[in-house]
Amino acid sequence: MPKKLIPMVLKPSVRPIKYYDIVGDLMMKFLSGRKAAVIRQVGDSAMLMTRVKHEDGSKLPIILSTKDELIKYVKLGGVDFMASVNAAASRGIDMVIIDIKGGKGVWMSDRGLELMDLLTTAVRITFEQLGLVHNAVIFDGMNGFKVISMLSREVNPEDLRALVDVVNEVVHRSMKSMELYQRLGDDVVIGGNTMLKVRMYRVPLSLHWSTKLSAIPIARVYDFTTISADPSNVIRRLDSMRKVLEPLFTRNPVDALLDGIRRWVDGDYSLVYQLKGVIRSSIMGARNTNSLEVDRENLKT
Repeated sequence: MPKKLIPMVLKPSVRPIKYYDIVGDLMMKFLSGRKAAVIRQVGDSAMLMTRVKHEDGSKLPIILSTKDELIKYVKLGGVDFMASVNAAASRGIDMVIIDIKGGKGVWMSDRGLELMDLLTTAVRITFEQLGLVHNAVIFDGMNGFKVISMLSREVNPEDLRALVDVVNEVVHRSMKSMELYQRLGDDVVIGGNTMLKVRMYRVPLSLHWSTKLSAIPIARVYDFTTISADPSNVIRRLDSMRKVLEPLFTRNPVDALLDGIRRWVDGDYSLVYQLKGVIRSSIMGARNTNSLEVDRENLKT
C-alpha cells in the first residue's frame, strides 16, 4: 500500500468521531493485543501510519488496547483501522483470511453477486470441512469479500499458503462446469494476500479510507447492497451486524485444518474430491430451492 493515498470519497455520511464512538467497542475485539495500522486523512490526501513516536523519540508499533486509544487516533484524522493477522509478539498466524475480489465485469454484471455468493459459499464450506466452523464473510469496503476465521493457536504461514492452494483448487473444480463461472470466473481473484503478504486486514466495521464504506459482516452475499455498508446504515443495524460477527469471537481448533493441509501437501488428491462433493451437493440443493434474481441497483459501487 502506498504511503500517500488519494481517496475516492472525501467524507463519510457520519462524522468519524461519532461513528467510531458507536462501533468502537465492537472493533476492539479485533484490535486488542495486535499491531495496528491506521490510515489518517487530512483534506484530500491520506497517509498510512504503522508506528508512533514515543516521548523518548523511539518509534514503536501501534497497539490499541482500549476504545479511548482508538478515538485518540480518530481525533488525529484516523479514518481506516487495520489489525495484524497475528498477536503482537508472535510470528505465526491465528487469523485465517481468504480474499474474494471481483473486477469491474463482475460488479457490473446482473449476475455478478450470484457468482460472488457461490464463491464465498464454496470457501466457507471448505473452511467448515477443515474444522473452521466458526467463520464469517466481511465486505472489504471496496470490491470484494473476505472469509475470516480465528484459530485457537498460531499456525505457520507456509501451512496457510498451502491452504490457499487447496481453496483455489477446490473452488475451481467445484465451479468449472457452471456457465456463470465460465463466463465471469476469470474476473474474480481468490487468494491469500491479505493474510500472507499484507499480514494486516481491515477490522470489521472500519471505514475504508477510499470509499468511506464500512467493512461490514454479510449474512448472505447475494443480498448485499453497498447502501447497507454506508456508515449511517451500519449504526442503525449494529445489533444485527453484531450477531453476524459473533462466530468470529469463538476460536477454532486447528487439528482438522492441519490434517487437511498435510493431506494436500502429501499429494492426497482425495481431499479435493471430498470437498468438491460437499460443495456441489450444498450448492445444487440451494439452487434447486431458490429462484435467484438480482437487482442491478444492488451492484452499484
